[in-house]
Amino acid sequence: MATKRKHDDSPPSDSSQAAPDNGTAPASPQAARVAENYPRKRIAIACNVCRFRKTRCDAQKPSCGFCTDLGIECTYRKPTVGDRGKASDPPSEALDNIERRLSELESRLEATEQQVQMQNAVVMSPNASHHSGMLPPQELPSRRSSVNRPAVDYITSVNATSNGSVGTPVTYDFAYRQTATESQTARPSLLTFRAPPYIPVESWDFTKEFYDDEILAGESLSDQLVTLLDQPVDLARRTTRRLQQSFVENFLRWTPIFDQQTCVSAVELATSHSFVESSPSTCLTFFLLAMGAITEDKGDYAKSMLPGLDYFARGCQILERLSLRTGNLMTLQCRVLQASYLKFAIRPMQTWNSITQAARDCMHICSSRMRDHLSPAEQEAFNRAFWATSTIVHELEATMKMFPVGIRQFHEMVPLPQFEEEDSGFYYFLAQISLRKFLTQSLEVVGYHSGRVIYAPVVTRELRKQVREWYDHLPAVVRFPLDATPVFDSRKSFLRGQYVALFVVLGWPSVLKIMEHGTGEGAPFEQTAVAAMKEQAAGCIRGCCLFLSVADEQLMDRTMGTHFSMWA
Repeated sequence: MATKRKHDDSPPSDSSQAAPDNGTAPASPQAARVAENYPRKRIAIACNVCRFRKTRCDAQKPSCGFCTDLGIECTYRKPTVGDRGKASDPPSEALDNIERRLSELESRLEATEQQVQMQNAVVMSPNASHHSGMLPPQELPSRRSSVNRPAVDYITSVNATSNGSVGTPVTYDFAYRQTATESQTARPSLLTFRAPPYIPVESWDFTKEFYDDEILAGESLSDQLVTLLDQPVDLARRTTRRLQQSFVENFLRWTPIFDQQTCVSAVELATSHSFVESSPSTCLTFFLLAMGAITEDKGDYAKSMLPGLDYFARGCQILERLSLRTGNLMTLQCRVLQASYLKFAIRPMQTWNSITQAARDCMHICSSRMRDHLSPAEQEAFNRAFWATSTIVHELEATMKMFPVGIRQFHEMVPLPQFEEEDSGFYYFLAQISLRKFLTQSLEVVGYHSGRVIYAPVVTRELRKQVREWYDHLPAVVRFPLDATPVFDSRKSFLRGQYVALFVVLGWPSVLKIMEHGTGEGAPFEQTAVAAMKEQAAGCIRGCCLFLSVADEQLMDRTMGTHFSMWA
C-alpha cells in the first residue's frame, strides 16, 4: 500500500499532462519545451522542390524520388523550433520605408489636386491650349451601340497600358461646348484646325468670325419675320396643293416624320378654320408649306428673302405660343420642320437653336412615363420625330462641333421607326439613321485632338469592316455605286458622300501618324504596323478625292443634304 501510495503521489509525467482548454501556453517550462519540439510532419514531409511544384513527395532522404529522377538537388525545409510561437515586431527599416512612401503619396496627391484645380480654372477658355498627357477618367456606363462600346473599351485599355502619349487630356478645347465623350471628336474643319508640330502647315481658328456672322444673320432673319407678319400670305387652294406636293417629294422622302395622310389632314383642318386658329395643326401646316416653298424654288438664293419665309414667320409665331407644350407630339413635329427649314437655308446656328429644343423635348418625354400612355400610332410618331431630331443633331455635331445635348444617351430606349409601306423614303431614312450613328460613334474613338493622335489600327480595321457590312446589307432601292459614277438621285448621292466621309475619318489618324513617324518623333513601329498604317492612310487620301467628286454632284442643286456636303 505504501508503495502504491508513493507511486500515486509522484508528479504526473509530461506525456499525460492535459493541455489547457483556453489555448494558453503551458505553465511549466518543461511543458513548453514539449510543445515546441512537437514534430510538424504535415509541413516538413515534402522537400522544397515538391512543395514549390505542388507534386507528391515520398520524403525519402537524402533525396526524394522526384528529385532523383530529375537529377536535381533535393533540400528539405529546416526546422523552425521555437519560432512559431514568438511574435516578432516589424523591423524599424520597414516602418521607416512605409512612412516615407506614405509621405510621397500624400505629396503627389496634393500636387494632383492643385493641377486639377488649375485646369478647372481655365477650362472655360475656348482658345486655351491643353497638352496634358493625363489619362481620361472612367466614364459612367451609358447606352451605346455594339459598334461603339467595344471600341471605347479598347481605346481606354490602350491608353492605360501601352502608350501614354495617346491618352486623351482631362480638359479639352471647346470643353464648355462638349461632353466628355464628344471632346475626342476634334479634327480639322472649316472653322478650326490646330496643326501638330510635325505638320508644316499653319493652324487656323475662325470660330469667332463664324459666330459673329451667324448672330448677325439671325438678327436679320428675325427682323424679316417681324415684317412679314404684317403682310398677306398666299393661302389659295391651288398654292397649298402645289406646296404640299413639293413638301412630300422633297422632304418626306428624305425624312418621313409622318405619312402623307397626316399632311393632308393638317392642311384641311387649318383651312376649315381659315388659318386663324393658333393650334398645333395650324402651326404644322404653315411649316410644311414653308418647307414646300423653299424646296420647290430652284432660283437664286442670293435674293434678300428666302422662299416660303412668310409661311415660316407665321409658323414660328404660333410655335412660340406652344413652347410650353413639351409633351405634344405635333409640337415636336413642328420643331423638326422648323429646324429642317433653317438647315435647308444654310443657317447652322439657328438650326442648332431650333433642333436642340426638339432634342430636349424628346429627352424629357423619354425620361417620363408619358410614352407608356401613348397609343401605337402616337408611339410610332414619336419614334420618327426622335430619330429625325437625332440625325440633324448629329450632323451639326459632326460638321461644326456644336453644343452636344446628350440625346445619344436615349438611343437604346427608342426603337427604330416601323414602316408598313414599301417606299424608298423609308429605307433611306433607316439607312441615314444607321450611317449617322456610325459616323458620330467613330469620331469618339478614332481621331485627333490637341496635337495628339488617337491611333488605334485594330479598332479602325474593325470599324471599316462593319461599315462595309452595312453597305452589303443595303436594300437595292437605296444602294449606290462605290465610285464617282453619277447616280442622278440626290438621296443615294448623299448616302454615298457620308459613306466615303466615314472612311476618311477612320483613316485620318493613320495619315497623321505617318507624318509623325516620318519626322522621327514617337516610338518606332514594326514593318507590319507601318504597312497597315500606310494602307489606312492611302484609303483616307483616296476617300478625300472621291468625296470631292461626289460632293460636286450634290452641290449642283440644293437639297436636304447640301449642308453636310458643304461642311464635311
